[in-house]
Amino acid sequence: MGTRDTNSLSKKSHSVMGRVVLGFFVVFGAVPLAKVVAQPYIATSQNFFCAGQSDPVSLYCNVLAFDPTTNVADWTFEWSPAADVSDPNAQSVLVTPMSTSTFSAVMTSPSGEVFEDDITITVYPDFEVDAGPDLFLCSTLGASLVASVDIVNSITWEWQPAVGLSNAMVSNPQLTEELSQVYTVTATIDGLGATGCFATDVVEVASVFPDMELGDDVVACAGELVTIDPELPANYAYEWSEPGAILPTLDVTTSGTYGLTVTSPEGCVHSDVLNVVFTDGPVLTLPDSTTTCASPGVLLDAMPTNLATGPFQFNWSHGPNDAVVLVNESGTYQIMVTDAGGCATSAAIAVLALASPEFYLPSDTALCFDDYPGVQYALAVPAGFGGYLWDNGSTSNSLLFSGPGSYGVVVTNDIGCESEQNTLVQGFCSVPTLFIPTAFSPDGDGLNEVLRIEGRNLVQLDFKLFNRWGNLVWQADSIGDYWHAQSLSLTHYVQDELYIWKAKYRHYTDPSGSLSTWFEAEGAVRVLR
Repeated sequence: MGTRDTNSLSKKSHSVMGRVVLGFFVVFGAVPLAKVVAQPYIATSQNFFCAGQSDPVSLYCNVLAFDPTTNVADWTFEWSPAADVSDPNAQSVLVTPMSTSTFSAVMTSPSGEVFEDDITITVYPDFEVDAGPDLFLCSTLGASLVASVDIVNSITWEWQPAVGLSNAMVSNPQLTEELSQVYTVTATIDGLGATGCFATDVVEVASVFPDMELGDDVVACAGELVTIDPELPANYAYEWSEPGAILPTLDVTTSGTYGLTVTSPEGCVHSDVLNVVFTDGPVLTLPDSTTTCASPGVLLDAMPTNLATGPFQFNWSHGPNDAVVLVNESGTYQIMVTDAGGCATSAAIAVLALASPEFYLPSDTALCFDDYPGVQYALAVPAGFGGYLWDNGSTSNSLLFSGPGSYGVVVTNDIGCESEQNTLVQGFCSVPTLFIPTAFSPDGDGLNEVLRIEGRNLVQLDFKLFNRWGNLVWQADSIGDYWHAQSLSLTHYVQDELYIWKAKYRHYTDPSGSLSTWFEAEGAVRVLR
């Protein structure tokens, strides 16, 4: 029936008609046994009262704990002090004590048994919480809320909402955001549970004028009007760097740096500056014309010299949108360059592209040099040009080579234009080979001592060697593995006889590493001593 004060744990029995009710019974002819019977006691909704709060405390004489079958209406109750309870003769009473008080009740059962119990109700003082004055700050970032109470009791704090607070469960949280918010703080006396004694207060917080920015620097076309607008209320005080300018906005027509200091009605002050550049458009340095060889062509650079008016947009007549383009065909190329203020400048350049030598080396290829050692191969370009220069210094129109490498040539025509071509030749033998000797002699004379797996362009090799009974005696997985004719357990050497081998393998089909399907091979090898 609710919480109990420790004072109510002591129960008292009284003599009635010359005897004392102790809660024992005796069974004749047997050993007496004690039966524990709960005494009637006072239960309470809570063992404290909050002064200044309206909800009374309920006290209740629990007699059913003594006898669950009893008729409560046949009991009598007498509370004291009688003046401090709602009904001194009721089973359940309400109390609103002004100070810590002890209440007692005499409970008489229908059979005349009398019981007494008492309970102490602790009264906690009426108190107030003060959240401090409302805060109208230039900037709320880093400011603190401060709440206090007018009692010495230990307090639990809670601010609501918790948004923008460093810790909503302390008396002095710090504000971590720029915001405007009404906060409610609740102070609760510690140790009383959820229904404890509490008080609340509210405080309003407002960020009045945390910052002021005039925006990004401005680029505008000459002759335009630029209006600098801080977008702030008219009742703020404005001090522009321009003499005599006091209005919220400022109109400018000349390049310069413009500063503004603004003061809010609360006295918050902020300043900022803005650079304004008026331009006649991007300044380009492209020549009217140029001559180049078709190979490698010529770079046309349309990047303006007045970089402070960027970023720029580029639009070439032949399609690209880059500042620098490579052209290798004759023609007139036009460019439109627009700066950050929307001002545009156009230019045109006539390009004369002289013919460069046209020829082609064979495309990149692969050759199996191992199959034809010492054989020379030739790379050639057409004869009749003004000059040739190969990577190795040769000046002929052809080049002999006998191994892999990168080979390049620069060809010059009669008017001095050059063209360069390169080709890559890789060494690659696509046909796989697997070589297993038919016999070897592991007899210590230094000749043919091991069975060695030889081959070319083999990958993922699975080689197994079996005796005549089909038992595995050795296995390998790569080219170059060898066998001394020792047993699989390495405890002895195998007998001189014929052994069968089986192999599975894959190989590369091209220099890029593409793999073939699986292939199989088999054969025999004899051990001779």
